[in-house]
Amino acid sequence: MRLRWTWKIGRIAGIDVGIHPSWLIIYALIAWSAIAVAPYFTPGLGQRSTIVLGLIAALVLFASVVAHEFAHALVARRLGIPIGGITLFLFGGVATILNEPGSPADELRIAVAGPALSAVLAVVFLLLFLGASSLGWLWVATLCVYLALANAMLAVFNLLPAFPSDGGRVLRSLLWMWQKSQARATLWAARASMVVAALLAAAGVYFILAFHEVRGLWWIVIATFLAQAAFMSARQARIDLMLEQMQVSDCMLKTLIPVPANTMVASFIGEVAGRPGAAYPVVDQGSLVGLADVRHTSGIPLALWGQTPMSSVMIPISRTPALTGRESARAALTRLHECGVDELPVYEGAELVGIVTRDSIFRRLHAGTSR
Repeated sequence: MRLRWTWKIGRIAGIDVGIHPSWLIIYALIAWSAIAVAPYFTPGLGQRSTIVLGLIAALVLFASVVAHEFAHALVARRLGIPIGGITLFLFGGVATILNEPGSPADELRIAVAGPALSAVLAVVFLLLFLGASSLGWLWVATLCVYLALANAMLAVFNLLPAFPSDGGRVLRSLLWMWQKSQARATLWAARASMVVAALLAAAGVYFILAFHEVRGLWWIVIATFLAQAAFMSARQARIDLMLEQMQVSDCMLKTLIPVPANTMVASFIGEVAGRPGAAYPVVDQGSLVGLADVRHTSGIPLALWGQTPMSSVMIPISRTPALTGRESARAALTRLHECGVDELPVYEGAELVGIVTRDSIFRRLHAGTSR
């Protein structure tokens, strides 16, 4: 998840930390709630002490949110998944994980790391509260008990089965283990999230109508956010499911036109390239050495076309892991992304039988969805 207009405030352990302007709203609400509940814990606190407590409690709570997101980020990085950064925004915090986990076990580890840390922080602040109370430090005790409760609520709320929150990801990882399909697990987790969003919205309406409480409106806002995220996740999951069910053999280019490695770019473009549905393996003395495409020639000046061999613009075969026709189109897209290439060879045994590209996959996907 990426948020625009983020203010970068620092870098910790190699991970950028930023604040979205909407964070100021939730900071004010958290500070206000701390100010409102402080007298219930310590009735004798003065007004100035209560206001200072609220402002500090909101800051410490958001430091706890950052720690919560860092738990996700550090576990993901330990598993080899790149991290884009951590951002505080209206609904708390989010760690941008650039790639999906490769297995349900990895996703489960990443998902539970945040709530587990929040639970630990709740226990730490509870112990600090007990210590401060025994010493008679009422102001510190009030701050600590509020932070203990807030972190406990953060842990519980994040474990609600609402995708893409932590609880939704835990649910997806378990469904993934059972269904053996990430896309199908995502679809079911998104549907569960819709149910949770509906229940939150109903609770919000109840609090507004029955008790005239403003917090009911906040629950409706959260429910709307969860429903939108779940809808987008479900839509992407349906596409991913189609890709999982589509084999590479269904979407690869099967018309192969061999191109000698010493063929000049001018000859390739003028005489060879352009045939619909064709792919161009580059060969040298009968051996496959690379893959060619018209797009590879785009950076070459027209004056050099007659002097540049295709061997200098091809994708070397060493950079292209082999696929088989029985693998899924989704696995092929993942390989294309990981290798940073536009096409991959498809083999049947030792024989090259096709070349799969992003375009060939999405053309086949579009043909399937338009029927």
